[in-house]
Amino acid sequence: MFDVPRIERRGRAVIPLSRGLWFDRALTNDRSSLPPKYELPVYLAPSSGEPNTSVRWPGWDGWYFFMVPNSGDLAVRMVRASIMTGLYGLAGVDDYSKLPPGLSAFDAVEHLMLTPAELITPAGAKKVNDLSHHYMPKRFALSIRRDVLDVAILGKDSRNDGAVRQYGRIQGSWPHYQFAFLNPDADISISLECAARHIIWWADVPGVFTYFAAFGDFKGSITYGRGSTRGDRDQEKSYALEGRGSFEHGYARKPFNFDALWSPVRAVEAVVPSFKAISYQYELFLGGDDLHGGFMLARGFGMNFRNLGGLYVNGSYIRIKGVKIDYLKAEDEHVPTASRSSVTFHREWKVRAVTTDGLLEYTGRREWPPPGVSSNMIYYNFSFSGTFGGKSISGSGYGEYLSL
Repeated sequence: MFDVPRIERRGRAVIPLSRGLWFDRALTNDRSSLPPKYELPVYLAPSSGEPNTSVRWPGWDGWYFFMVPNSGDLAVRMVRASIMTGLYGLAGVDDYSKLPPGLSAFDAVEHLMLTPAELITPAGAKKVNDLSHHYMPKRFALSIRRDVLDVAILGKDSRNDGAVRQYGRIQGSWPHYQFAFLNPDADISISLECAARHIIWWADVPGVFTYFAAFGDFKGSITYGRGSTRGDRDQEKSYALEGRGSFEHGYARKPFNFDALWSPVRAVEAVVPSFKAISYQYELFLGGDDLHGGFMLARGFGMNFRNLGGLYVNGSYIRIKGVKIDYLKAEDEHVPTASRSSVTFHREWKVRAVTTDGLLEYTGRREWPPPGVSSNMIYYNFSFSGTFGGKSISGSGYGEYLSL
């Protein structure tokens, strides 16, 4: 089939031998509940009192969620939104061109809301991405608490004389979370509640990087304002949303931006435009029989740094030990990078995953245009069909793809 890294256990330490020696608790953490420390912000300064947004924090926190509506009658096919207290620190992953003039990458927070939709027009069906992606000054935009999960981001409404509005808010505690987000560019807002059930851990390396996805059930609404092309001139239009998805929290140290360290790689790419040192694909999928799960595959300089995942079928957890992806159809979007080359974002791919309960195979298809969040990265919704345990599976999901 294909090689799966051998895992050696020593107490709570999990040491992936093909990826270097890391103290990683991702395979041993509890998957049925979430301790509060994994919900709450990690990188705040000073160590006590109110968060001080005027000083440089040594890392970032990001809270994310996605959900897919059960009803296929709605125009919206997926909701993805997030708040980050900092940037990742590398051009091509971050989009520095979106930074307001004079704002340092260390002083910025990120708001993102993506709602792909299929519109019925006189010319036929049209697939669109309503993407709102903003970087804003931390000291102005960020509201955050230490004792409970309650993080919000504020921004100015260009449609209403620059009035300050809440762009996004995430709050709650296991297993109940609430999300309220606004796309100020398209005048679309969502309000959702999540009842989480099952956790998949991607990484838990203390002081370096921690990330998980908690799958659950969502319900709420989406509202198209009077300024939206989906509403009308006289009144807002609201629609009920109900479906499944996941809530995620990731946090990592970032003592400095990594662009200087990456400059030799960019020099090589300038000579050989096809050279890409890092590739990353992260997929979360939802199918029948209460099937949900996902994988994370990250490769750098020919080596796997992360190749793992998991899925749940009717409440039972099954570990994904390794994934291989074959790209079947490519689409060159002509997205300029620092070397003025183009990044290829694939339209169709085949996933083969070795699990503790047999082989999972599916073909994923990205039917919407790729909404680029930077020159080298896209977020996307997709449909899939395949087999697991001798049974046919199908459904839809959310993914991220990076080629850098």
